[in-house]
Amino acid sequence: MRPEASANAQTGTASTDMADMAEPVRQVAPLRATPVLAAAAILQVVSAAMVLTNATAERIPPGLLWLTTTMSCAVGAWGNWRTGAVAGLDAPLRRFWRQLGLTCVIATVSLADNTRRAFADPGFDGKATDLLSVALAALTGLMLFWTLLSVPADRSGDRSRFLRLALDASIVGITVAVCARYLTLDGGAAAGLDAVPTLIMSGMGLIGALAFMKVSMSRLAALDRTTVQLLATGAVVGGGGIVLFTMLLGGANGLNGSHVSIPPAILLAVLAADRQRRGAGAPAATDTRRRPSLVPYLAVLLAGAVLVQVAYRTGGPVFSVALAVVCLTITVVVRQIWSLMENDQLLRRVDAGQQLLAHRANHDALTGLANRALFEQHTREALAGPQRDSLSLALIDLDDFKAINDRLGHAVGDALLVVVAERLRECVRADDLVARLGGDEFGLVLHGLREAEATDVLTRITEALRRPVQALGYDLLVSASAGLAEAWAGAGPQELLRRADLAMYAAKGSGKGRHAVYDARLEQHQAADAELGAALRRALDNGEFSLVYQPIVRLPDGAWTGLETLIRWQRPDRGFVGPDTFIPIAERTGLIVPLGDWILRTALRQAAEWDVLFTTDAPREIGINVSARQLREPGFAKDVKDALAETGFDPERVVVEVTETAVFDGGVAVDTLQDLVGLGVKVALDDFGTGHSSLGLLRTCPADTLKVDKSFVDGIGRASEEAVIATAMIQITDGLHLQAVAEGVETAEQAEKLYRMGYRFAQGYHFSRPLTPQQVHEQLSARHAASVAVPAAGGFGV
Repeated sequence: MRPEASANAQTGTASTDMADMAEPVRQVAPLRATPVLAAAAILQVVSAAMVLTNATAERIPPGLLWLTTTMSCAVGAWGNWRTGAVAGLDAPLRRFWRQLGLTCVIATVSLADNTRRAFADPGFDGKATDLLSVALAALTGLMLFWTLLSVPADRSGDRSRFLRLALDASIVGITVAVCARYLTLDGGAAAGLDAVPTLIMSGMGLIGALAFMKVSMSRLAALDRTTVQLLATGAVVGGGGIVLFTMLLGGANGLNGSHVSIPPAILLAVLAADRQRRGAGAPAATDTRRRPSLVPYLAVLLAGAVLVQVAYRTGGPVFSVALAVVCLTITVVVRQIWSLMENDQLLRRVDAGQQLLAHRANHDALTGLANRALFEQHTREALAGPQRDSLSLALIDLDDFKAINDRLGHAVGDALLVVVAERLRECVRADDLVARLGGDEFGLVLHGLREAEATDVLTRITEALRRPVQALGYDLLVSASAGLAEAWAGAGPQELLRRADLAMYAAKGSGKGRHAVYDARLEQHQAADAELGAALRRALDNGEFSLVYQPIVRLPDGAWTGLETLIRWQRPDRGFVGPDTFIPIAERTGLIVPLGDWILRTALRQAAEWDVLFTTDAPREIGINVSARQLREPGFAKDVKDALAETGFDPERVVVEVTETAVFDGGVAVDTLQDLVGLGVKVALDDFGTGHSSLGLLRTCPADTLKVDKSFVDGIGRASEEAVIATAMIQITDGLHLQAVAEGVETAEQAEKLYRMGYRFAQGYHFSRPLTPQQVHEQLSARHAASVAVPAAGGFGV
């Protein structure tokens, strides 16, 4: 059961008097004085003053009263016809206002005839009738009836709503019919009214009441509720008021009900027409307020009043019974209205709860941004709109956010996301959409921006995120990678999102804190990556990988102290594939985890075999490269422990080689290294000096060895900045009691220079290229057979 139905069940039939929840509310410009509105207001004031002047004695000739009323009706015709000519109205609405203007024209002609008679006959009181008067009055009523019934309305709804409307219409119709019969045959005669004009006026009152009922109970499409309420109220005042005031005034002092009722009715109609002009073409908002319709209750009370009047004239016990019944009816009506008001309050609370639930369903609870569902819906709607060809979509992913979560906790990470969300809002316009798609990924829908303008937005975002972020007492630096895709003719939301995602990963691949724009060439790279990723999985399953080992030697004699493990891939169909090609793909696809586990276990088994065969002549240490992805993998330290237990290899002879980038942000990667050190494993920082080098890193990372990158070794034979850096690094390692290994040594001169600078360990082609297990075995066999620990003197040549 819907919440509305449940609430309604608590108050009986009160639900039959509630308008539907959602209605269009036209956004209109502020009210301003226009010539038509000013004229209608002035004539209303003048007419009211003249009626009050003649209230006790005839001081103003009746002709002037009829003339003022006629002028009011003419102003109404002018205002309504002008509204029908406003640009931006659809055809049904334009026709409605012109019909209303035509109704006022017919009424003006009818009133002009009365004005002529009043000036010709000072005793004319509006009661005398002829064929022309009856025809004009009847035509006015029929025209008004046709016009009000053509009010554009939303006729959708279920059968129960239609039944409620029919029942309420029956209540109003029966009441007006009873009143018309009484006025025509009994009350009208007592008041001195002619039957024909009274019947016509009663019919106009019925028209006004039915129009008001329609407004109160219908969902309106082209007209907002206020506009039609003004019109319907004017119909009631102009139709029912004529009958009521004519009975009360009885033609005394030249007054007629038309003098009292028509000017305010016209003023209301002009106000409605002016409101329509001010809101023409404006978008409709949603009005969720439920308004009770009191028309059926008023109709019942009016019928009760007629009953009391008839019973009073009859006298006796009939009057007492009628009065009691009417009082009882009034009590029931009051109780029902009270229940209706309570029901309305309950439904408002239900509405508020539903709106809150709807907001939560479409928004992220942490940041308040749109969530993925709303983001995709908004993208779909924007692509179907008029600005679809100037739409851009961006995806933003924070760099290394997981490290912040792991190191500082999720509370700090959440606080960081809230600040990032606020900065994203500040960098876009009000009509752009910012969404949190999940985790540390955000999305932007940028309306009306081409590629260059959208790129400027991403540049602003990058600069905004570079400012330090305060998160629960921590000052954090954050960067983000962003991808941008521009919509095209026939673009679909999923394809546009895929392109933005592809561009974002291209930005991540080129470095942190960058953005990239989708380009068709990215598709080729993605296809190649996908194909290579699938081939990697098959290669791992089919045993296509192999290991080679590059010796690490002691200076100056070149004796082996350890071996660095390197992976090679020989594809049966395409030949050799370099590690620089497939390792990044393995990182992105996650295959580096099973591949790294294979490398670890294979290298340890091989090292254990050499230990058995060559005892003290076997390499002292075995170095194994480990990626950042492996260090962040839960349970990696346990996997290393299991592999050591399985092979029986001494953990103190295992060196895990990691890059600076893998451990620069600390967090779980450093924690994993600490766990490995606890097992006895050593840690070497590989390619030192090319990444995020800092002395702080040497304090936080439990490293035993620094491997100085080849780029610094290349320049040591000449006066260069690289030589200065290489010298500084050996001084740092000596001061911190770390072992330094110079990588990429290719000449004897470089080896000699490094030795003089203080380096005692090196690696490179000058000493040996990477060797297959068989080649390592052969060299170890030769050394073991000769029982030679070091080569001959002069040792810088190999």
